[in-house]
Amino acid sequence: MQFLTPTLTVNVSAIVANWQTLRAQFSGRETAAVVKADAYGLGMVEVAIALEKAGCHTFCVATLGEGISLRAALPDVRILVFHGVQEGEEFAFRQHRLVPALASRVQVERWKPVAVEFPHAVSALHVDTAMARLGLQMDEFTAWLAAEPELLKQCRVGLVMSHLACAPEPAHPSNAQQRDAMQQLRALVGEDMPMSLCNSGGIYLPRDFHFDLARPGCALYGIAPQDGGTNPMQQVAQWDAPIISTRVLERAQAVGYGATQTLPKGARMATVATGYADGYLRHASGRGAVGYVGEYRAPLVGRVTMDMLCFDVSGVPEALLGDGAMLTLLGDRDGIRVDDVAAAADTIGYEVLTRIGPRVRRIYI
Repeated sequence: MQFLTPTLTVNVSAIVANWQTLRAQFSGRETAAVVKADAYGLGMVEVAIALEKAGCHTFCVATLGEGISLRAALPDVRILVFHGVQEGEEFAFRQHRLVPALASRVQVERWKPVAVEFPHAVSALHVDTAMARLGLQMDEFTAWLAAEPELLKQCRVGLVMSHLACAPEPAHPSNAQQRDAMQQLRALVGEDMPMSLCNSGGIYLPRDFHFDLARPGCALYGIAPQDGGTNPMQQVAQWDAPIISTRVLERAQAVGYGATQTLPKGARMATVATGYADGYLRHASGRGAVGYVGEYRAPLVGRVTMDMLCFDVSGVPEALLGDGAMLTLLGDRDGIRVDDVAAAADTIGYEVLTRIGPRVRRIYI
């Protein structure tokens, strides 16, 4: 029996099209795909399989567990694990042929004996060029490489990487500083060593930022890669939720907890079966968030609650509000594109997607 439930329809063809757009924009050798956090909440395995069929051969995840899950689905791709190798994880990295992004001196020393013993134990090396989040610091790495010229060879390093901190803001001075630091690294490690700096926003920076491997994430999933201007990416997901009640108010009445908003007498209100327990952000309350019933726009009213949202559907034809009617919370319409929903909740598109919970049934097209 199929129950009426919130659904997230994921268009994997649109994700593939976004990857192809990014690949065409990138001037380096290879465009990977970041599929961490369950492909930003949209389904890591389903998304990665579609991208692999389209020609993507390198995938990036955050954790060892994500890497193992992805390896089970895709036996022949390269999988880069951003968190590197933690104590006791060495055997799993070897067994599942995963590439750790070594991010500290401790991780490098931990990996050395593994790389010496196992020829397939390839690694990446993460150097911090701005973010102070992960990676060997520039002076630390420079001194260490001078003291141990065989360091990269000993660890079987196949990629030197860093991460842009401010790529969505093209004019931010940090971008040029990081580019210059990467060029210094290239002089240290040699022209033959592949290097990676670009995330989604970096792909839309000038070509001297591109280096060899791009690692787009958010743009694959329809989030704008840079601030301002037109978003070149396709929207990839539609979140629909069932309308479980409609009513015409007999008098002017406050809606929901806290009585924060009042609808007038005669207004038609719809209650929708989803809420912050499913990941719809509570901070969207009272900030102009909207939904759609068919072609008709409906404002969110009152506070977002755990399992229910209320919308003013006074402008929606009554014939569209019968049993089984659905209201669209996220999709390819003005006001509900992923960046629109994020703006209404004073957050970023990443959070909008990754918070969509397991009660929202995924459908792949």
